[in-house]
Amino acid sequence: MRVLVTGANGMLGEKCTQRLNNKHQVFATDVQENLIYDSPVNYSQLDITEFKQVEKMINQIKPEVVVNCAAYTDVDGSEDNKKLAKTINVNGVHNLIEAVEQYNTHIIHISTDYVFDGSHGPYEEDDEINPINYYGQTKYDSEKLLIKSNLPVTIIRTNVLFGNTQSKGANFVHWVIDNLRNGNPIKVVNDQFGNPTWVDSLAEVTEKIIDKKLEGIYHYGGEDYLSRFEFALEIADVFALDNKLIKKVTTRALNQKAARPYKAGLISDKLQNSLDIKLYSIKDALKEMKSEIEEIEEKEDG
Repeated sequence: MRVLVTGANGMLGEKCTQRLNNKHQVFATDVQENLIYDSPVNYSQLDITEFKQVEKMINQIKPEVVVNCAAYTDVDGSEDNKKLAKTINVNGVHNLIEAVEQYNTHIIHISTDYVFDGSHGPYEEDDEINPINYYGQTKYDSEKLLIKSNLPVTIIRTNVLFGNTQSKGANFVHWVIDNLRNGNPIKVVNDQFGNPTWVDSLAEVTEKIIDKKLEGIYHYGGEDYLSRFEFALEIADVFALDNKLIKKVTTRALNQKAARPYKAGLISDKLQNSLDIKLYSIKDALKEMKSEIEEIEEKEDG
């Protein structure tokens, strides 16, 4: 099938582009001039906030599936740059919907557990939506646009993505590893909970959704429900780093611009009942990630 991936230079975009290209004709796009990793896929520069660009691209490719990984994900930045966050996360989705309507293209859209308020997670798909920050609000607004459209739509809500990618965006695992390797103490919150999601496994889920033409709203997260502090300890353990450098801190003490859901995270039962998928434990996913990093480092040294 012809599959258009937006946000192909992001963590999930990279993994989806690489995986889907094994069985589909993938057209990768992002706002940058080039892909930031080696891949044989077709790549084009695309800004989803510019309708004319989107329309032209869709009419050229006529994709059967669009995997929308493009988003403004800076949670604190969304409070300061509300117009930008809305333009990318809401208007960009609107542009995709408008452009693909005539082709009845299946849109797979990546959303977040931040559409919930974090008072009693982990959450199921039909739990009450109540975003407590602007980023979460924009993601919910984009969900509503998709649901209102007459297109075949799949919304995947996920949380705390991690993995080994070329993306220099927010990657908690690399941040922990880099700091601990350099002997830098880090402060990590012990009162924000979720079930971190290995990005490779989410790309696999995306592939299965395409193959089965699965529609609806689905949650996908990792097997383990834990605090960010506990997550950091797991990283230190798997990568044999000094966990004494990891200091507990409360969310309130960090004085972040955007409110954070405390008990967020997602229950993946509905998706597991619909597809043959695996939930990865933190330890197993980190071990896979470590093997991948070591393989890359060996090649670079060699």
